[in-house]
Amino acid sequence: MTKTIQIRLAVPAGIALALVAGTAIASPEDHRSQRAIVVAGAAATDKAALKQAHAVATATDADLKVVKTTAEQLGVIHMLAARDYDVVVTVGVDRSSAVAPVAEKFPRVRFVAAKANGLGAAMSGA
Repeated sequence: MTKTIQIRLAVPAGIALALVAGTAIASPEDHRSQRAIVVAGAAATDKAALKQAHAVATATDADLKVVKTTAEQLGVIHMLAARDYDVVVTVGVDRSSAVAPVAEKFPRVRFVAAKANGLGAAMSGA
């Protein structure tokens, strides 16, 4: 008989706990704007461009990804979109092969093309 009382008390308590935990996880107010910078192509080997990208990423709390090949460009762009990033600023990324297919699949992600020396302005406008 004691087990029956414990079970009767445990079930509502478990449901209440699950509801509270679920609302904490699904709260839209907790959504932090996620931004990333992807540097590719010639900019990926340009020391000045990389230095600028690191500085802007640090100042804006953005993730920085440096890729060398077209396949890596597509993979990283797709990964960021799938991870629900809001804005992805690209430098030297091939738009037709890396950004366009992902932008079509993830229309909620904003993709911004920038030059290394205009990265700060692109991030502040994003």
